[in-house]
Formats: sequence, structure tokens, C-alpha cells
Amino acid sequence: MLTKIRTKLVIAVAVSMSAGMAQAAYMDIAVNGGFEAGNFTGWAQYPSGGTTQSITTINPSTGTYAANVNIPVGAGAVNNVLKQERLLDGTGLLSEGDVISYSFDVRGSAADGGVLFLENFCETADPLCGNDLTVINATTSWQTFTGDFTLGAGVTAYTLQFAAVCGGSPSCTADYYFDNVSIMADVNAVPIPAAVWLFGSGLLGLIGVARRKKAA
Repeated sequence: MLTKIRTKLVIAVAVSMSAGMAQAAYMDIAVNGGFEAGNFTGWAQYPSGGTTQSITTINPSTGTYAANVNIPVGAGAVNNVLKQERLLDGTGLLSEGDVISYSFDVRGSAADGGVLFLENFCETADPLCGNDLTVINATTSWQTFTGDFTLGAGVTAYTLQFAAVCGGSPSCTADYYFDNVSIMADVNAVPIPAAVWLFGSGLLGLIGVARRKKAA
């Protein structure tokens, strides 16, 4: 009987640990994507001279807050960049061929050369890893934009960024609002949870105790 119990425990431990190590996961890696923290937690901000970034409660797409990236008249040739930067960096969860599916709500307007770019890119020195630049044609009403980005060679991290840009025209403006940013990553492997390791080691400990008792 003890041998049968021990065999079942070993199988249970092996199954739980192997499942934990091999399990892939599709998860949202965006941090504070809806800005519901009421601030820019999780976002890297790169406004340049004369531009602003702010959190607003005026007409969010959903919830209480949205983010505003603004280039006012007279700012000159500038960029105003807001990004989810270096996501999953150093975790080993991203690999070549993983697919990033992004979604976000945006509204806004621009004039005299103002434009909004969405950029998806790998964080690596390998030029084959990928960099995707897309012009977003926002309107004054909320719209939802979605897309996919496949990670290339040598990926270590992933970045999604919004860049409002004005050229040399002194009358250029760009004023955009963002909400509900979701970044779903089809990661290849999720580290086994600590609870599973503890559970497995506990079972193996019980097996060892039972074995010693039998030997005595």
C-alpha cells in the first residue's frame, strides 16, 4: 500500500511541476493601461520643450481617467512620447516568434503637420528583431485600434509607444487622448509558481519520511 501511495505522490509531483514549467500563457503585460491609478505609473514619459502630458477626468473612454499628450501652437519641431517601455525585460519570458496583440482607445486632433505615430519594437541590438511604425488617424470621437506584432531575433524586452509629432510649421498642433491600453503577450513559458514548488517539495518530504519509517 505504501508503495502505491508513494508512486501516486511522485506522479502528482512530476505532473504539477512539469505543468508549471511548460505552461504557456496569454497575458496582459500593460501596466496601468487604463490610467485608473490616476497617474502615469507604468508609463515612461518623454515630452520635449513646450509639450505637456497629463491625466484627465474629462471624457475618458471608460472608467475615470484618460491620458493626454499635447503639442500646443508655437512649440516648434518637437516630439511628445508616451510609452510602455521594456516590458518583461530580463524575465526570459519573451522569445522570437511570440506574438504581441495590442489594443487601445484614442481620440484627438492635429493641424498643420501634426501627426500621431504608434511604434512597436523589440529591445535588442539585433536589427532582425523588428520595428513597426504606424500612423494613427485619430478623430475627435473615441476609436479603438488593434493590431499584432511578432517579436524577432534576439528579443529581450518589448516596447509600445505613442509619439505625437510636429514639424517646422509654427501653427502645428497635436492633441491626443489615450485610454484602455492592452498589450497581450503570448509568452512561451511561465516560471513555475513558488506555491507549486513548495507543494511538490512537501510531498517529496512526506515520501522520504515514509521511506525511513519503513526501513526502520
